[in-house]
Amino acid sequence: MPITPLHYPFAYLISKTNRKFSLPGLVVGSVIPDIEVPIMWVFFNNLPDHLFLHSLIGAMTVGTLLAIVVTRFLYPVIISSTFNLPKEDLAEVCRITPWFIASCFIGVMSHLVLDYPMHWYNPILWPWVNPFDVIGPLVLLFMPAFSIQTAFFIARTLTHIAMIVLWIGIGYRMYSKGDLWYRHWVGDPPTEPAALFNGE
Repeated sequence: MPITPLHYPFAYLISKTNRKFSLPGLVVGSVIPDIEVPIMWVFFNNLPDHLFLHSLIGAMTVGTLLAIVVTRFLYPVIISSTFNLPKEDLAEVCRITPWFIASCFIGVMSHLVLDYPMHWYNPILWPWVNPFDVIGPLVLLFMPAFSIQTAFFIARTLTHIAMIVLWIGIGYRMYSKGDLWYRHWVGDPPTEPAALFNGE
């Protein structure tokens, strides 16, 4: 899997496809499936650390519900206090609307889409298909020349590099526009009404 924060660039790019999307919903949704990893390590260490929340059925149900709750109630408090951003603006973009719910859902699904190519086992169709029977295409690409463990390492490394490069590019673009942390965690600042009136 990509390290959990490296799911952010994918979520951010999705937010740019439609201004109605909630960036916080996409961001929280994109990382929420990984909350099961420490739980699996502690309580179910005989099972893979990616299972229910990394399956379609788990992501579409519990994963989306968790993303909605965390984004609505925790995200504004944590982000406003950590980055000194206006809590009212965060509360507004985290308000429950159909687009907000869709953002949380798409964010969770984006996590699965990014994980799938580079895993040597995929619980995406669990419980109907054994996760060890579903090998990601990026791993399969390198398997003719390498062991499955090495193929996974290469696939994972390439995915990490791609996400880091994307994040640097996104960060540079935000920095050049100003309001870096606002754009990073809330979205683009609202256009001033006066600027709209003057045609600016």
